[in-house]
Amino acid sequence: MSAHTSHTLRFHGRSADLAGMDLTVSAEARAALDRFEAVHGRAAPAAVREWFSLAQGAPVLREFGNDDAVFDADRLGREELYYWPEDDEEWPDGVEEQEERTIDPVGSLGLLPFMVENQGVWVLAVRLDGSEDPPVVISFDDVTPSATWHPHADRFSDLVHARIWDAPVHRDGVTLLLDEAVEPSALLETLRRDFTPGPATVDGTLRYHRDGDRQRVLLGQWRGRWYGTAWAADDTGLVSLLTAVDPTIR
Repeated sequence: MSAHTSHTLRFHGRSADLAGMDLTVSAEARAALDRFEAVHGRAAPAAVREWFSLAQGAPVLREFGNDDAVFDADRLGREELYYWPEDDEEWPDGVEEQEERTIDPVGSLGLLPFMVENQGVWVLAVRLDGSEDPPVVISFDDVTPSATWHPHADRFSDLVHARIWDAPVHRDGVTLLLDEAVEPSALLETLRRDFTPGPATVDGTLRYHRDGDRQRVLLGQWRGRWYGTAWAADDTGLVSLLTAVDPTIR
């Protein structure tokens, strides 16, 4: 099958370059996406189609992650199994045990799930709002009629870019010794002044980089506690990076 170059990708060129991807298009994946459109009577969002048409699209999202379950193209749009009554709802009189039911998240919820955390803690889905590069939402429930979904990224392409960008930082980065209870204002000032913002998500994670993305800092909060990680592509870069950011957090 034909191959893209990163310059011909409309939505994912930065991600492809960062991951060093082979951009061969999979005929099987394209056929699966065509079947999705025939079954659901709607086009797959352009950014979703572009990524999952690539032979390495789903595998790269798995590789640059934590062994999460990323759906292949032929899994997108399938019905999801859940148990009724749901655990957090009142059981009707006479119902003594749960029964298996299915839900079509595309038709019923306007959502296209594409990734499940490796222990089932969360599910990521594209919100099918008619845009070419739609937002990504996250649920900490299974895919059920009553699940609550929260904004995670403004665009699917942002989520892909952030996942690839984050992977070496999480895997090989150096933990910054922050005062977890206090916003690291001096560090943030330095990052905003001397670094370039990285890929954006709306979950509160902050990303900054310099030296052509070879030096990165990731900041975030979890349950009100700040954390930070620094990563560089080589030892010299890491020394330079820590020299720049360490004085701001002491």
